[in-house]
Amino acid sequence: MMKKVAIVGAGPAGLFSAYQLLKSGVQVDLYDHSSGVGKKFLVAGNGGLNLTHSEELEQFSKRYFKDEKRFSKWINDFGPNDLREWCLGLNVETFVGSSGRVFPTEFKAADILKKWQDHLKSSSFFNLYLKHKLIDFDHDLKLCFEGPDGEIEKYYDNVIFAMGGASWKKTGSNGQWANLFKKLDIKVNEFLPMNCGFERPWSKYFINNVERLFLKHVEVSFLDKKVKGDLMITAYGIEGGVIYALSNIIRDMITTEGECSLSIDLRPGLTEEALYKKIKDKSKKVTMSNHLRKSLNLDKQTFTFLKEVLTKNDFDDLKVLAKKIKSLKVSVFKARPIDEAISTSGGVCFSELTDSLELKKVKGAFVVGEMLDFEAPTGGYLIQGAFSTAWAATQGILDHLT
Repeated sequence: MMKKVAIVGAGPAGLFSAYQLLKSGVQVDLYDHSSGVGKKFLVAGNGGLNLTHSEELEQFSKRYFKDEKRFSKWINDFGPNDLREWCLGLNVETFVGSSGRVFPTEFKAADILKKWQDHLKSSSFFNLYLKHKLIDFDHDLKLCFEGPDGEIEKYYDNVIFAMGGASWKKTGSNGQWANLFKKLDIKVNEFLPMNCGFERPWSKYFINNVERLFLKHVEVSFLDKKVKGDLMITAYGIEGGVIYALSNIIRDMITTEGECSLSIDLRPGLTEEALYKKIKDKSKKVTMSNHLRKSLNLDKQTFTFLKEVLTKNDFDDLKVLAKKIKSLKVSVFKARPIDEAISTSGGVCFSELTDSLELKKVKGAFVVGEMLDFEAPTGGYLIQGAFSTAWAATQGILDHLT
């Protein structure tokens, strides 16, 4: 008799799990509580679909912080090059951008998702059940769903849970599944915002004059960490790629200390001495705003930001000003709400799982993607984590079935 596997959650991790199992001749029933598949995948692709990153695997694994060792194995088994090869199987070519990030050459997220779905639906072993919300499961792998026609119960040989984290609720990731796992005494750590912005008060003058300020090619430092990239100043505080990369340690510092002080280098390509040489010969007839615009290509809004953060005395001594431009101190006091975060920390603890991501307390059930308690920055690491953990789980299931 053909083995049946249920996959609960039709995001990238769930869809990829279905792809791999179908390829091995396993019957797959894919469930999702939403009306469509891959909603977070589509939203994430609005600004350009960053599929993975091209850096060396040793450095790549470090992006998973405390779980570096775990992800090192999973990414070695199914890494960035494997993901690009898999994309080719869908007739989707990829390229490496100047930042090292990997993107589709031609297709948008919606196009890729359609190709993906068409491939799955072409298999007679595949069934898709939308608008089916998981309301219970047990140790015998009996799954209970609330669907359009009422409640249904089904038993499976194996189950992959891929229901996402707790951010971007509009995409279906609400974290409500955690209560079902806790009922079976499975430890689930609290969800916390990750890859998020942070709040700090600005003056009314600044908010009125600078609605959004994009600071490109800056370097943000905190403790022994330094990250180069882009930063955005908003009415509520700061966000952007360099902040996302540090968001877990910023968040944790705020939790323990009540605030976190960051250092922003507006011109990381210049030493402090070189920067001072550029600004030291200021004419008394030229305003400071114009002087910095001409000498450092510093626009009016960025100058307004400097005035917001610095004191009048800082502008009176150009050596001090050079030092400050290389190290602007900005404190933040609160993370933005979890639903605004790109991802979340928290989820099913790794202590509850085997190396193949099978639940120790529910044999035959596996957990993948953002349901797991791991952290990773944007830049292709989150979605690669979804694919790599899905690969590990599907290999675990195939080992069960052989």
